[in-house]
Amino acid sequence: MKYGIGFLFSGNGSALGFFGKSFYHQSIIPMLLFTAFFAWRARPDTVEAIPTGFLTFQVCYLVPWAICVSADWLQGPYVYALYSDYKFSRSEIAQLFVAGFATSLVV
Repeated sequence: MKYGIGFLFSGNGSALGFFGKSFYHQSIIPMLLFTAFFAWRARPDTVEAIPTGFLTFQVCYLVPWAICVSADWLQGPYVYALYSDYKFSRSEIAQLFVAGFATSLVV
């Protein structure tokens, strides 16, 4: 398996490589741009001064949070493989994933 930026744009005679594989591959960049645009537009406009130290607090909170969320997303395929090795059916694995996401919403 090739790594690096080259594997995104090369492959199987397609000029697009990674992005030309399916609808999901083709829509990832437009959806990321769409999300970033609307997240920027949805931020509140304030006329109040932001308290000193708040930006530092944000960075100290959001950086570890982003790392933890990324780690959680990265373990998904390994958890799927673990459940598969324990002979769970695809339906049961899907139910376990949905139950995990639902508990994340509640907590």
